[in-house]
Amino acid sequence: MAVSYLQEHFIFRVMTEDVVEKCKEYTCKKDTDIEEFFKSEYKDYNRQLLGKSYCFLTREDVPRLACAFSLANSSVRVDRLSNKKRNKINRGIPNAKRRSQYPAVLIGQLAVMDDFRGLDLGTKVMDFIKSWFIDPHNKTGCRYIIVDAVNQENVLKFYEDNGFKFIFASDEEEMNYMSGIDHGIWTKILKWLGLKKADPIYRKTRLMYFDLIVLFSNK
Repeated sequence: MAVSYLQEHFIFRVMTEDVVEKCKEYTCKKDTDIEEFFKSEYKDYNRQLLGKSYCFLTREDVPRLACAFSLANSSVRVDRLSNKKRNKINRGIPNAKRRSQYPAVLIGQLAVMDDFRGLDLGTKVMDFIKSWFIDPHNKTGCRYIIVDAVNQENVLKFYEDNGFKFIFASDEEEMNYMSGIDHGIWTKILKWLGLKKADPIYRKTRLMYFDLIVLFSNK
């Protein structure tokens, strides 16, 4: 894999307690939940084999943590999707290779720490992850990167700017899929309840995906 900007300017490490203890204090005030994850919760995910976290550190005697991300194995299931959406995902896959689900990696968390904002590190981390999973030395097949992005305009725009697409066109469609309720019923329920998109019943996250074959085909 070609050396990325992050690898050139920072040190790449698996995020462990030993690594974190050697770092200066770090904060991510933009999202305190993510800050808590990369200060504490990541350890439990590591121990339970539910996810693995990685980070980039400065090249100082006492390093600073610049950014971090966590990954977990996942899949894109198409067997429960409508024909239109299933065809959308299947379109780039040869008929003989099509199946009910496809291997994917889930980005569980991604954070740029406060001291390093304004350097476009979020996009650089995304580029690093993408290149990592099309590298010839990757030990497993991985067609897609997926993320449950926080349902906020700036977060969704970040992923869209980085090539991610929505599987579902709206919150209601996604809620139908996740709950198994017949198509359109959520719209009727919400209208009956007098709720709007800003109300808490709407999904807090949106499922998005990136097809790695786009990059792999261009190698």
